Amino acid sequence: MASQGGETKRSVQLQGYILLGLIFFGAYIIHDQGLISVLLTGDRSYLSYVILVVWLVATLRWLWLLKWCEAQRRDASPSPQQEADMVRWVGHGWFAADLCLKIGLLGTIVGFILMLSPIRDLTAFDPSNLQNALRSMSGGMAVALYTTLAGLACHLLLRVQYQLLADAMQRLRTRNTD
Repeated sequence: MASQGGETKRSVQLQGYILLGLIFFGAYIIHDQGLISVLLTGDRSYLSYVILVVWLVATLRWLWLLKWCEAQRRDASPSPQQEADMVRWVGHGWFAADLCLKIGLLGTIVGFILMLSPIRDLTAFDPSNLQNALRSMSGGMAVALYTTLAGLACHLLLRVQYQLLADAMQRLRTRNTD
């Protein structure tokens, strides 16, 4: 790490790899406890898979943009067109983060619909019918909670990832104006 003007210059790509390593380590711990399989098997709507795919695609894009920032760090100041591109690229990351959150909320609604559908089918209020309805209702509630959890977790991860990228791009834009 070279120090210049009292400010420490760190490789944004290295910071990204460290953050991604921490994310994968946390995912390994959660997987080792069996919680990822519980989440994915408990979601009958499969929206958790969609959320994870959005996170994966946005993360691959984030890694590519970190590499681009690192290459630009050695070059001259970005052109006005590159600055506009950087703003647009970071906006794509914020959109992906919000998309994860919105899909998670959509899963909440789908889960509540699945939870309430067994009540519609009740014709008699005998104990066996009620027991079956409650069993079906718990599956719908699982969908609601698991998709919300997946959406919130991926939203937060993408926000942190793209904030790191936004800070790096801001440093690129302002490095020669000081």
